[in-house]
Amino acid sequence: MKSKLKLLTSLMILLILSFSNHKISAQSMGISSTSITPDPSSILEMRTTTKGVLIPRMTTAERDLISLPANGLMIYNTSTSRFNFYNGSTWVVLVSDSSAYLSVDAGSTLTTSSTSDVAIADMNQTAPETATYLVLFNGQVSIPAANNTETMNTATLASDLNLIYTDIMAIPATSSTHPLVFGSGETLSPGVYDIAGAASIAGTLTLDGGGDPNALFAIRATGAFNTGSGVTVALVNGATAKNVFWVADGAIGLGASTTIQGTLFSHGSAIAVGATCTVTGRLLTTLGAISFGEGTISLPTDSSDIDFRSLSNFVIFTSSGGIANTGASIYTGDIASNAGAITGFGTATVNGTIYQSGTTTTVTTVNHMATFSLYKNGILIPNSSRTRTHLLNPSDISLQGTATVNAGEVIDVRWKVDTQDSDNKEISVINRILTLIKVGN
Repeated sequence: MKSKLKLLTSLMILLILSFSNHKISAQSMGISSTSITPDPSSILEMRTTTKGVLIPRMTTAERDLISLPANGLMIYNTSTSRFNFYNGSTWVVLVSDSSAYLSVDAGSTLTTSSTSDVAIADMNQTAPETATYLVLFNGQVSIPAANNTETMNTATLASDLNLIYTDIMAIPATSSTHPLVFGSGETLSPGVYDIAGAASIAGTLTLDGGGDPNALFAIRATGAFNTGSGVTVALVNGATAKNVFWVADGAIGLGASTTIQGTLFSHGSAIAVGATCTVTGRLLTTLGAISFGEGTISLPTDSSDIDFRSLSNFVIFTSSGGIANTGASIYTGDIASNAGAITGFGTATVNGTIYQSGTTTTVTTVNHMATFSLYKNGILIPNSSRTRTHLLNPSDISLQGTATVNAGEVIDVRWKVDTQDSDNKEISVINRILTLIKVGN
């Protein structure tokens, strides 16, 4: 009877304290079915083996109506059947079920040479219920140093050059009445212009693509082709250097300070480019020497509608003849002669490779990169990708992301190697762990 009276008294005190608007200082308080001395570190201690503490129970909607919840405020959410507490900025779910923590690990070695994202076979987890998860991955990747070995035979280039000429000449002509001289302020529409005799350009010539990015311009002369000093060939309205061709059965000569777009192709004679010229295209001849400079020549951007085969990366090639540079010219692309000396390039800048006549084997070091990413049901989790190179080998990969996942959806880890040409693209991964931690519903 006395113990019940003590318990009732303690409860009454708690009620009084709960409804009082005055500040009350108190020692530690104990509630129990028997007399206890509360622990001095606790303001309130309860002891029982037959009852529990029941905190406020409410739905998610009711919880969200609490005005200015205190940091640490706790309720039982009847909508989700879980305890929630307020961490000062948001409501956090307290979970202890098996779906709250999912993890898989593996130590075997897996390899890939894929250049697009593919799943790491054993790094995936299926969500047992709809929830928000913190996704963590850690693994060790090996990215070996690699080389790219290429063998270039100038005889193959010469054979392909003949095929390129055949392809260009096979395009049906759209005009055969244009005067021998182009330019002097003229604007030319797309088409294939056959010229009987020696063609030339004076002043400024504008090639107007008419809004078609694939517009084709081909000027095919049965004689020579030349430009005067200071000539400019301009491209407008979608016209591009990749689809512009100047073809001559005779020699080709560019006057000093010419700016021209497109491939210049001599079928059986020499090509001479004067000082301070700018060429966006190629210089090609089936027979004859090529001289250039001082000037600048670079490949067109993008691929032409004409298949340049093994000559795709070449700015200068002759099937038979020497190649001579003058001054500090700049070449962006490869250079080769099938039969002739290549001279004068000690003062030039060549952003490419110079191939002497015959067969040349080049070995280039490749700095491979591997990228790892987190995916949710086949969709990349934003900002979860990380890239490593062979310069840090072996390298640890750590990924982190947050994803709201529906029941049955899959979280997995994917990887790929970059798309560089290489003798060996294979990379490997070992000692990996994928973990999902539920952080919300």
